[in-house]
Amino acid sequence: MIHSTYPPSVVIKAFTWAYQEVGLNQAEAADLLGVSETSLSQTTLLGFEHGTTEYRRQLSFIRMYHLLIALSEGDSEAMQIWFQQYQSEIKTSPKNLCFTSDGIEKVTDYLRELKQTVELRPSLSHLRNTKASSATRVVTH
Repeated sequence: MIHSTYPPSVVIKAFTWAYQEVGLNQAEAADLLGVSETSLSQTTLLGFEHGTTEYRRQLSFIRMYHLLIALSEGDSEAMQIWFQQYQSEIKTSPKNLCFTSDGIEKVTDYLRELKQTVELRPSLSHLRNTKASSATRVVTH
């Protein structure tokens, strides 16, 4: 098996794009990685060393983000609403779940399940179809 690694500078850029797209700020992104905001800021150009916890959490978050893009058909507003909205199946918001020890993986698993449902019913785009009703629920919570 060939094991390839992504350069840390590429991973940090992709992670930055992903966390901004779902509506997290830099302080939240630092908390997600378990580092200080200063540390995240200082690594913006070079990234975290391959194999570190921070590097692996970034990759996990990027994988989750790619599933979210696919399900929302790239609709940034739908992604942000869904990410921040309470989801009864996971009993919290994906955003809140991501801050737990294995939360990013749980959100990723949940998105995979949603994607399988969408693939079974190709005309359904789960996240886009719930965007209007979600917006109302997000505002009231």
